[in-house]
Amino acid sequence: MRFKPPPPNSKIGWRVEFRPTEVQLTDFENAAFTVFIVLMTRVILSFNLNFLIHISKVDENMKTAQVRDAVRQGKFYFRKDLLSGTSPQMAADCIKRCGAKCDAKKCDNDKKYNVEDEYTMMTVDEIINGKGNEFPGLVPLIDKYLDNVECDVDTRCTISQYLKLIKMRASGELMTMARWIREFVANHPSYKQNSVVNDDITYDLICKCDNISRGLEDCDELIPLYNTRSQDDLPPALTKYYNALSTNGKTNG
Repeated sequence: MRFKPPPPNSKIGWRVEFRPTEVQLTDFENAAFTVFIVLMTRVILSFNLNFLIHISKVDENMKTAQVRDAVRQGKFYFRKDLLSGTSPQMAADCIKRCGAKCDAKKCDNDKKYNVEDEYTMMTVDEIINGKGNEFPGLVPLIDKYLDNVECDVDTRCTISQYLKLIKMRASGELMTMARWIREFVANHPSYKQNSVVNDDITYDLICKCDNISRGLEDCDELIPLYNTRSQDDLPPALTKYYNALSTNGKTNG
């Protein structure tokens, strides 16, 4: 994410822009990351949370993220006290229900603290899924937010499946795309352990990705089992309704 400056001659102020993630192999994965980001924005706005850390720490996080298998092995600077001076009591209650501490000292808006004490180093698993009583975790915060809003059962079940993917990728139970590609190449019969990815490996990798993307092949290492109520075709009743609208439109015209 980055600060987005206001356009010239406009009343629009400074904005925080979430940068898009890489396109995943399947619609399910793309939907999962999109829903996760959207829900995080709702959590931040509803609870007035503060995720700011020094830009120098962001730069260090970027360097760590570029190391192989950083999801499982790396540690990243992340703010540990998310409450801001305008956070409602509901935010503190949600953090407590997630299992993290929110004592009077940390929730006192009038007290000044050393900036270095505002963040700590955590793994991606701890950031996403929580770190005991030290940090609530982003997914648990989303769950508590959904508890406080009106959300029908079907929608909640679908969102839960999306969040399950995020949680399992963060914990290492599921591979990231980068790790999956590395292991595919390393275990390919044509690979000679010489860092050369020949045409045979490339072709087989592309075919494998295409099959997974089109739903012709499962990949348990990347995607958990999930159910969906979505269908490729419109229900008959809805099709009949649209046809009726189209017919009436032509008649009236």
